[in-house]
This record gives sequence, structure tokens and C-alpha cells, in this order.
Amino acid sequence: MRSSHLTRNVYRRLLAGHGLLRTCRPCHPAVHSGRSLSTCPRTHLRLLPLQFIVRRPQRRTFFGMFQKPPRELKEPELEPGYDTLLKFRSMETENARPPPRDELLQGFRQFFKYKKRYHKTLNTTQAFLATRLLRHLVETTPNFETEFQRSGDLTVEDLRIVMEVALKAPVRGKHDDHLALSKLLYREIERISTSIPEEPVGNMDAGTSTEGTTTTGKVGSGNDFQSYITALTQYGGSLEAAERLAEQWPKLLREEKSKKGAKALWTLVLRGLAREGREEELIQNFEKATTSFGVEYMPPVHQIMTTFFAARDRVDETKQWFEKPIYASWAPTAETYLELVRFALRNNQQPWIQPIFEQLINSNPQKSRWDVIFQWAVLAMDKGVEDIKQMIATMIRHNPDESKGVRPDATTIDCLIKAAIEKKNPYLAERFLSLGAELDIPPKSSTYILQMDYRLDAKDFSGAHAIYKKLQNREVEVWNDEDLPVLNKYLRALCAVENADVERILNVTSEMEERRATLEPETVVSLCMVFLRVDQQYEVIDTLSLHTVGYSLEERAEVREAFVQYILDRKTSTARVWDAYSLLRQFFPETEPADRVKLMEAFFNRKRPDMACYIFGHMRGHGNPNQRPTADMYTRCLERLGRYPDGDSLKMVHNMLKMDTTVQMNTRLYNALMIAYVACDDPATAMEFWGQITHSVEGPSYNSLAIVFRVCESLVPGGDRHARAIWQKMQRMELEVPPNVFWSYCGAIAGQGHVEEVQRLIQGMDAAVGYPPTAMTLGVTYNALPGTSRKEYFEEWAKEEYPEIWARLESKGKKETMQGDMFNISRVLEA
Repeated sequence: MRSSHLTRNVYRRLLAGHGLLRTCRPCHPAVHSGRSLSTCPRTHLRLLPLQFIVRRPQRRTFFGMFQKPPRELKEPELEPGYDTLLKFRSMETENARPPPRDELLQGFRQFFKYKKRYHKTLNTTQAFLATRLLRHLVETTPNFETEFQRSGDLTVEDLRIVMEVALKAPVRGKHDDHLALSKLLYREIERISTSIPEEPVGNMDAGTSTEGTTTTGKVGSGNDFQSYITALTQYGGSLEAAERLAEQWPKLLREEKSKKGAKALWTLVLRGLAREGREEELIQNFEKATTSFGVEYMPPVHQIMTTFFAARDRVDETKQWFEKPIYASWAPTAETYLELVRFALRNNQQPWIQPIFEQLINSNPQKSRWDVIFQWAVLAMDKGVEDIKQMIATMIRHNPDESKGVRPDATTIDCLIKAAIEKKNPYLAERFLSLGAELDIPPKSSTYILQMDYRLDAKDFSGAHAIYKKLQNREVEVWNDEDLPVLNKYLRALCAVENADVERILNVTSEMEERRATLEPETVVSLCMVFLRVDQQYEVIDTLSLHTVGYSLEERAEVREAFVQYILDRKTSTARVWDAYSLLRQFFPETEPADRVKLMEAFFNRKRPDMACYIFGHMRGHGNPNQRPTADMYTRCLERLGRYPDGDSLKMVHNMLKMDTTVQMNTRLYNALMIAYVACDDPATAMEFWGQITHSVEGPSYNSLAIVFRVCESLVPGGDRHARAIWQKMQRMELEVPPNVFWSYCGAIAGQGHVEEVQRLIQGMDAAVGYPPTAMTLGVTYNALPGTSRKEYFEEWAKEEYPEIWARLESKGKKETMQGDMFNISRVLEA
């Protein structure tokens, strides 16, 4: 299966790009047979291609020709040129020779031309990879003697394409790499411009928005600077943008025609400071812009200052900035009015905004403000459909000239539906939709999307599906994939149903795949969880292959964490969680060691030490040294083997430890080895590690003493001889004896059948160690005694000598074992 190899290599390169994973030869894991992945041989630990993990073995039969061919998994599609970015970063991490410059240039151009053509967002990981590659290309730029030679390398137009793509901000993740990329791009544009005669600064439209920033014009033009300022203010560099704008102000005003556009850049700076929550700097730069640079208090600036405080429910400041006179008596923007409505509802300021909106109505405003008036009427005044119809009639009556466009349209209906959604009233939203039909207003794509959204909120799946069919049948044109968010929501809603309709889910996902749409991480999680519940591993593989290949590391972490939680869920069967782990291991090699340890311990708790140790082995064989187990992780694995013994798994882990040159042996590791080997009925080998401890510089700990006495308990014959020698040395050194060490020593003596001796030990406890016996003292001793007769003899003595303690011990109950009856006491040894 080619897709699994491609996917794995892509992820390895992706992670290597962040220094998280080094490329290595493909490893090959245990081959799993049967329906599930719950069983696996113990001999192979290298990583096999994914199909060997999830596919059943094929058998050649006489009737095989009549069987359906094995299902082909879907091929993931990398964006053109992305493999070049991954490959370069992998080589850079390895300090290896990078690919030829021509190959890097071709892949770089191809990647960003594709992004621009299909309006694709650059995620955080892609921004990081692009920054690393561009920095390499810049630092290794050859010296060109002619402009013809330069044209074969990165050109200003290439850089402008990259800047245009970089300005489309991703919804998720931090923007540090986008900021670094934008700075590098503009610096390189400036560098190239020094070798080309400077052109006059172009005219920048004051109304240019962040999303609509263009990249046309001469080298070093105002458009390049505007893109740079836009990037700084969009990605957290607004303070730097303010400094650069102040420095460049004389140059920007060199021609009078650019003055209007230059002032608009201050709007970008103020908006960026507001977005970053920098109140002090926002006010300082507002004063600087208005007093030193001639920026007027225009509606966009009024919107920034008013909504900044309104969003924070600062009542006095909101009123102050809203009531501050706007330049040339212009009206506030529609967005300002709408934010004011929400602010009033949150802070009980409806009486304050009432005259504001009455004045707005009396001014017979533009169409966009009429739409906000209708929203105010629904949200703040609780107006219904009939009231809105009367208000619409009033609007039409005051604007008889249809050419001015002051008429209700699909945008008006959308605004009303949004208001109903904010009120969490899907019935009202449906009535507003009917109002649009009554007014002969044809719905547009956004209307259908809003309708599907509120129907999903109301759990009206049949109604939502009807809208989905309309979108699928292209009854209305959808541009730039604006329906993808609600389709993702639709898929998540279908997956959230208790008995999910898998067939319908697959139909929707197939349509999304035909559109080459990438699902959101939350949607991928929902799909995978449903497919895992119904044992549809193929669908899980397809979903991960097609969608996570283009995710950033932050988005991958969201999906990965869901798999980890699924595996940790004790309600899920062992077979299914092992299937999920196999997929996690294949698709998410960057899984943190801490998570892997949690998974290992989860399988120990399921009493599957073999599976737990395979997980540990996968850590040990990881290509990234940072992902390999530490001494503490070895200790935890061996401790768990002490609770859930498995001889073959112990040998496997011990061999890994012997071959691991990065781990230095210490007392805790030797303790853990003793715990594991004595639990696996090999006390002789465990005793050898005691010798290693006594000859080490670190020496034994109190835990070592408790463990070695437990080893002596099982070491027959001769365990009592070793135990007495250690005990006598402890007495000579006048060591304080903790309770767990004393009862372990009692167990060591009792394990060899010396009932009278252990009785004397217990009777002399007060004098020897300074505290009386407990239930654990008697319980450990009783459990260690061999033979029924010795146990009965000790029980009669204990009932007579310590009746209360023995009664508490008996309340815990007993269990039958091959060594006789034993009390249900928890005796956990820790390294």
C-alpha cells in the first residue's frame, strides 16, 4: 500500500522539520493476524507498513476468484511543492547537504502558487517550514551580474505571492512563524529594491482591508509596505508596526496623492493594538496619530476605540468614545452599532442605546445600518416578524427611489436570522426565513448555511440534511468553501448521535473528499471515534491519511490527544484500544513520551503486560532520541512488571536496558529489576542485582532493603541466611527501620518456614524497632509461610497475642492460591 509509506515518510519529515524526529530507516512492527489486533507475536518489534497491522492475512483458495478484491485505501494528497519544504527541513536538521537550489526554488514557487490559486491558508507548521527554506534561499543567493540572471532566481513577484498567502491568517495556532515569514519577505523585497531604480509611491486606497490587501505595484512601492504593516498588525507585531510607520511617514507623504492611504495605515496599527489588548499603547498611538500625523477621528477609528472598551464591558469608556464627535459628522459604522447592541444587553444599557437608535432611524441611514436597526429591534426590543415587516415598510416608504438600493435583500434576511440565532430561537429564525420568501427575496448561500446551522443547534437532523442536499446539488452557488464550517458541524452532529448513521456519515465525507476539502481536527476526531466504535479501521485510516497530512503540529496534537484518551478509556475493549494504539503509532510518531508511558501503564492495568511492553519497545526503537525512554521510564516499566509479571516481556525489556548506552544504572533501576525478577519467579537473578547495589557508589536505599527481603522470602533454599546477614549489618549500623522494611524481613524469615523465629521477632518489635506490630506485619508473615499447618499454627498464636489486629486483618478476607490461603492485602514494592 503506497499511501501508508507516503504518509509515514511525510510525518517523519514534518516532525524532523521541527527537530522532533530524525529520519531513519523504516522499522517494522509486530505482524498482527486475525480480526482484531489484540494478539501479537513477541519476537518482532520493528515497524511494518500499516496494511500489515490492520489487514487480515489473505489465503489463496479455489473459490478465491469469486471473492471481492481487498479494499484499496485512499491515497493522501500532499499540496504541490510541500514535499520540497519537508525534505529541506529534514536535511537541515540532519546537517546534510540540501537539495539543489533549482529544486528548492521550483518546489517553493509551486507550493505558494497553489496556495494562492485555491485560496488555501498557510498553517503554522507550513509557515515555519517556509521561513526556514526562504532563509536558506536568501542566505545562499548568488551574486547576479545581470537582471536576466536574477530572473531565474526568486523575484519580487515570487515574494509578493508568498506575502499574499501569508496574510491569510489561520484560525488555529500561534502566529509567530507567520510574523517571522512576513518580516523576512519584506526585508528581501527591500534588499532587491536597492538594485532597481525606485519608483514613486503608489496610491493606497483608504478603504483597503486586511483581507483585500493587494501585492501589485513596483518594487518598494507603498503596497509592499502596506502588506508589511498589515502582517505586523495581524500577527502580534503592532508595536513594531507603529515604529516603522512613524519612521517611514515622510517617505509615504512624499506625494500628496498617497496621504489618504498613508493615514489608513494608522487604522491598521490601531486595530492591531486593539486586537492584542494593548490598552495603554492603543491610547498613546491614537493620540500620536491624531496630533502628530494628522489622522482624523474617522468612522473606522471610532469603531476601533469604541468596540475595544465595549467588548470589555467598560461602560464609562464605551460611552465616552462613542459620543466623541466623528470627523465631518460622519455616522458610526454598522459594525459599531451592532457591537453597541450586544454591549447594552450584557450591561443593562438598553435605555442608553434607545435614543441612539431612534436618532439613527430618523436619519434614514444607508442600507447596512438599516440591517443593524432590524437586529437591534429583535435583540433588544424583542420584536417579532410582524414588527419587522412594518419596519421594512417604513424603510421602503422613506426611500422611494429603488436605484439607491435601500431595499430588503438576502443580507437583510441573514441579519435577522443571525439575531434569532443569538437569541437561541430557531423557530423565530425559521419565520424570518419565511419572511424572505414572502418578500420574494431569493436566499443566497449564506442563508442556507445559517439555516443549516440553527437547525443543527435545534437537533433537527432531517431539516439539516435537507439543506445539505440543496448545497450538495448546487441549488445555490458556494464560493471559497464558505460552507465548510457548517458541514464540519453537521458531521460532528451526526457522529454525536448514540447510534450514528455510518452510511450517511460516509456519504458526507465522500462528498467532502471529492471537493478536496480538509476537515477540521474536531471533525476528524469525531469521525475516528465513531469508526473505531464500529470496527471500521479502514475508514479511520482513510480519514487520517486524507486530512491530517496537511495539519499543523497543533492540529495534529488535537487529534492525537483524542486517540490517547480513547485508549485510556477502561470501558473500551482491549482489542479496540490496541487497534487504536496501532493507528496512533503509525500516524502520530511525535506522540510525547509522557503519553506513551500513560498508554503503557493502561495496558498493564488491563493485565496485558505483553502489550504494555510492546509500547515500551516502540519507544525504545523510536527514530528520535528525545522520544526514547529514560531511566525513570525503565524503572516504571519494571515496577509494573512486578505487579503484572510476564517473563518473556521482562527479558525483552531487560535486553533493551542492557543495550541502551544512554541510560546509566543506578539503585532505583536495580531495585526495579529485583522487583520484576522476583515477581516472575526468578529470585536467584534478582539477588544478583542486590550484589550490584552493594558494590555501587550510591549503595542501597530503604526501598532496596524492603525489596531484597522480599527476594529472600522467595529464594529457597538459603533466603533466610541472606536475610539474617543483611539484618545483622543493619543492626550494627544502628539504622532506623521503617515498618515496610521490618515486615519484609519478617516475610523473609517466614518464607523459609521459621515460625517460632518470626514470632519472636514480632513479639520483640517494640524493643527492636520502637513500634508495635500492625495488620501488615501479621498479614505479610502469614502469607509468606509455606504449608497449611504453619499458617494454622501462626493464626492460633496471632489470635491469642493480638486479637484486635488479627480481627482487622480477617476483615480484609482471604483468597485461595497455589501456595495456600492468603489475606487480601496490598503489598506494593516501589523502586
